[in-house]
Amino acid sequence: MDILKNAHRLPVLDWNLNFFGGHYQKVANNWEAPLDKHQAFELIFVIEGQEGLSIEHESYTLNQGDFVLIPPGFRHVAHAIDHLTYFCFHFDLDEPNFIVQLIQNSPIYFPKGAELNRDICPILRELIALVSLSADYSFKDKMQIQIYLSQILMIFSTLIPEKSAATNANQSRYAKIIAESLKSTLNEMILHPVDGDTEQISIADLMASIGISEGYGNRVFKEAYGFSPQKYLSELKLKWAKKMLLKPQFSVAEIATTLGYQNASHFSRQFKRWTKMSPKTYRQIVAKT
Repeated sequence: MDILKNAHRLPVLDWNLNFFGGHYQKVANNWEAPLDKHQAFELIFVIEGQEGLSIEHESYTLNQGDFVLIPPGFRHVAHAIDHLTYFCFHFDLDEPNFIVQLIQNSPIYFPKGAELNRDICPILRELIALVSLSADYSFKDKMQIQIYLSQILMIFSTLIPEKSAATNANQSRYAKIIAESLKSTLNEMILHPVDGDTEQISIADLMASIGISEGYGNRVFKEAYGFSPQKYLSELKLKWAKKMLLKPQFSVAEIATTLGYQNASHFSRQFKRWTKMSPKTYRQIVAKT
């Protein structure tokens, strides 16, 4: 007998909320950041001075107190205009419907004095106050960062109309299932390897097991996350590769086999495309930090 049959329930939360790349920096007037794009949102806040930004085909001049929210996959380039000090960080959330709606309904530029700017800026200043040169952060500090990020996302959620938030729920559900299936399949392959075999993850087979076509799965995944399932799988492999390279007991060849590459050379070429350095160089650099 289900004793909770008539109970009022809260939803099950099974998502990843990621915050990374957070830093502030004072730069010279000739400072420029190269053309770039990310698989996550980037928020840039001007603490002092002026910054110029080109995002896709639009140009912005950010003054003290302004910030921008750059969606995933948007190409952008930045440069200092005058006595610039900026703060920025990246974030993503494993909730595809929210991500899609935020991209569709959020402006990029939030000038000082705008309503959401007034609501979010105090939180940004609290985040800036947590920045430490020592990078020695306690559990409490990390939880506080997550709380601040959650507060910012709650404010951004006010941009999303209630009707829009309810649309495409089925497609978003499939996108989430694909993401979770790729993650769990890769984790199983790495944590419980089959001796002597180099396993390959077939995205087509995975989608067939879910009950959808590969074409449909690729489309709904890209609409939800802004990039393909193959790109997502590559990002997962990169995270695992970096973790394993921190452990000297794993050779590059062993890491290659574990991640499903035919040989160490193939893995090394892919890793260099990801990071602009070889696995050996990455291991040496990270070991020194």
